[in-house]
Amino acid sequence: MTARTEPARRASWLPAVLYGLALVLAAACVAGGVASFRAHEDRQDARTEQERYGDVVKAASAQAEALVNLDYRDLQSTYDKVTAGATGDFLKQYTDSWKDQQQIFAQAKSVSTGKVRAAAVSNIDKDSATVMVAVQGTTRNTATGEEAQQRRFRFRVDVVEVDGAWLTQKLEFVG
Repeated sequence: MTARTEPARRASWLPAVLYGLALVLAAACVAGGVASFRAHEDRQDARTEQERYGDVVKAASAQAEALVNLDYRDLQSTYDKVTAGATGDFLKQYTDSWKDQQQIFAQAKSVSTGKVRAAAVSNIDKDSATVMVAVQGTTRNTATGEEAQQRRFRFRVDVVEVDGAWLTQKLEFVG
C-alpha cells in the first residue's frame, strides 16, 4: 500500500505547483505589458515635447525673419507678416510705431534681407517660451550709399500659445 500512496501524494502537489507557475507567468505578462505601455507613453510624451520645441523655434524664427526682411517699396507685406505672428505688448508697440517706421524706411530707401542661422529655446513651459534667434543678412539704404552691407541680428523672442498658435509677445534686440 505504501507504494500506491506515495505517487498519489506526489501527484497531488503537481496541480498546485502548475497553478502557482501559471500565476507567476500571468503576473510577469501583466508587468511586461504595463512596462511596455509606459515606455510607449514616455516615447509619445518625448515626441510631443520635441514637436512643441520645433513649433516654438519655427514661430520665433518666422517672426525674426519677418522683421528683418523688408523693402521700402512693399512695406505692407512686412507689416502683414509681423502682425500675423504678434500678440499682446509686442503687437501694440509694433502697430503704434508703424507710421513712423514706414516714413523712416521710405526716406532711407531701406531694403533688408536676412535668414535665421541659429535658434535655440532658452526657456519653455506649457504655454510660453523664450527663444534666442540669430539672423544674418544684408541691408541697403541711403546711409550705406545704396551698397549692401552684411548685418547680424540677435533677438530674444518671447512667444505664447494663443488658440493653438505660437505668437510673439515680446521681442528684444540683444546684439
